[in-house]
Amino acid sequence: MNSAPGTSAMKVLIVEDSLVTRRLVRACLEKWQYEVQEAEHGAQAWEFVQHDHYPLVLTDWLMPEMDGLELTRRIRSCELPGYVYIILLTAKAEKADLVAAMDAGADDFLVKPFDPDELRVRMRAGERIIALERRLAEQNRQLREAQAALVQSEKLASLGQLAAGMAHEINNPVAYVTNNLAVLNRDLRAVMELLQAYRRGAEILRQADPQLAAQLAELEEDADLEWVQENLPRLFDASLGGLARVRNTVQNLREFARLDAAELDELDLNAALTSTLDMLRRELDEQQISLSTHFAPLPPVVCRPSKIHQVFLNLLLNAIQASDPQGRIEVRTAAELDHAVVEVRDHGCGIDPAHLPRVFEPFFTTKAVGRGAGLGLSICYGIIRDHGGSIDVDSQLGRGSTFRVRLPFRLQPTQDPNR
Repeated sequence: MNSAPGTSAMKVLIVEDSLVTRRLVRACLEKWQYEVQEAEHGAQAWEFVQHDHYPLVLTDWLMPEMDGLELTRRIRSCELPGYVYIILLTAKAEKADLVAAMDAGADDFLVKPFDPDELRVRMRAGERIIALERRLAEQNRQLREAQAALVQSEKLASLGQLAAGMAHEINNPVAYVTNNLAVLNRDLRAVMELLQAYRRGAEILRQADPQLAAQLAELEEDADLEWVQENLPRLFDASLGGLARVRNTVQNLREFARLDAAELDELDLNAALTSTLDMLRRELDEQQISLSTHFAPLPPVVCRPSKIHQVFLNLLLNAIQASDPQGRIEVRTAAELDHAVVEVRDHGCGIDPAHLPRVFEPFFTTKAVGRGAGLGLSICYGIIRDHGGSIDVDSQLGRGSTFRVRLPFRLQPTQDPNR
């Protein structure tokens, strides 16, 4: 048996125009518990390869429509999800022919008529190569994720320092100005009350000193005192409201960076989304993007808040960048059994189906050079995976994309989001 108990059989594609040879090979492979697919010629095999993954391909050399060498070249020239080990079945035994076969990309060859024992040995050699390639690909994926996480952690450290500096530099003068405006607003109201009291004595003043009364009336008109009395309190209130918005913006930045929070904590996902959207308000306004939110009541999620904020920021920024001016973005939350569900949907350019399987790969990007390093979605994927959740995307080219995050409300003991 070539497969361990409980594991799926390795898929093999047999490409052979001879029915007798094809059935003989199939009988051998199925006896060794391979999962076998047959193709009568290279063109049919090429169709199969484009729609499914066959780690092992056993192909005849001379066939109608497309021979084994052309099939091999096509397989080697396209991007497939994993390595394909190709064994050529051939009656040719000349050295020049075999060199040509290996040069086209074949990994091994088997001379016809084949010996079953030799076929089994060569198939097992191919399995070992495929297993090594898969381990190498997994290690490479982990290395790329670690590299991406390191780059992103450096960016987050810089963001934390920036947020701390901004909070200190902005909050202090904002506090001074807010306090001063509050005092001025209070004192102005007292002055206005005093002015009203003086006005009640205006008739007495005109009788006692007409010249002084006329002078005061002229000054009052020049100062447009009626307008001042009517609008100055409103201006004070508007100024204090503007300062409150500045203070809230700084607080949102601190909340995003979670400078004062523990590594593992409970997080209100609806509040986290609201805070992140507030941070992105300028980008939304500049593009005139309409935003609709539909937040369902959710219990708090146990997570690493700074990383979940990071996921929301990346997803929302991507949605804004994918949207056309005056576009629309929808953000939804829902409870689903023991998971919270967050959806970010845009109605923008969408993702090319050819790129869709790779959007969560580290350093994969379709943006122009200098516009993105291709880390955002891969970091999101790693963060959500480490929290025991999942992230996926539905997209149609020209119609927009929906990113869907599922997070468990409670972490399992084996999960470690702090790595």
